[in-house]
Amino acid sequence: MMVIVMKSALIISKSEQSLGSLRALMESEGYHSIDFAFTSQQAKAAVKDCSFDVIIINTPILDSGGIDLSVELCLRTSSGVFVLMKDEVYDKCRDALESKGVFAVKKPLNRTVFHQCLRIWEISYGRLLKLQTENQGLKSQLEEIKIIDRAKCALMQCLTMSEKQAHRYLEKQAMDMRISRLQVAQRVLSTYEL
Repeated sequence: MMVIVMKSALIISKSEQSLGSLRALMESEGYHSIDFAFTSQQAKAAVKDCSFDVIIINTPILDSGGIDLSVELCLRTSSGVFVLMKDEVYDKCRDALESKGVFAVKKPLNRTVFHQCLRIWEISYGRLLKLQTENQGLKSQLEEIKIIDRAKCALMQCLTMSEKQAHRYLEKQAMDMRISRLQVAQRVLSTYEL
């Protein structure tokens, strides 16, 4: 079964015309859930209510230059943040923005370069999600080990078992009762810990 993932974007720009062309560009890149904002306040409200895969800021926007907003949105969200800017602004801001995780892109927009930047973001984000999932799994395993070790300590203190005996007790109970060692450890802790 194939899972279809709807890619989402927020486009922030001061003009309807640029919104239309950026929308068409994003649709050609496979983004079909697209929201718009004209001001930084509208953009902040949008990210508060919804998460986006990509945020594009076509600078300047109505109520600010958009540069500070890009950094704020990069820090507050897990979205890929792209700032489109004129040459002179690009040359001044690129290094600072990229050090904060913001993609700086020169205007006029080169579709090929933008496509490559977007693909780099999508690949990196996919890898990041995979690492976060693995990290969460490792944290769960670590918590389970801590609980089992606490249960062993409780058995060693309350029933004067050796560590080997406590370990064997937990394994045997898990096999006999057909439950996990974690569940056995939790029962031991509820019995012997105050």
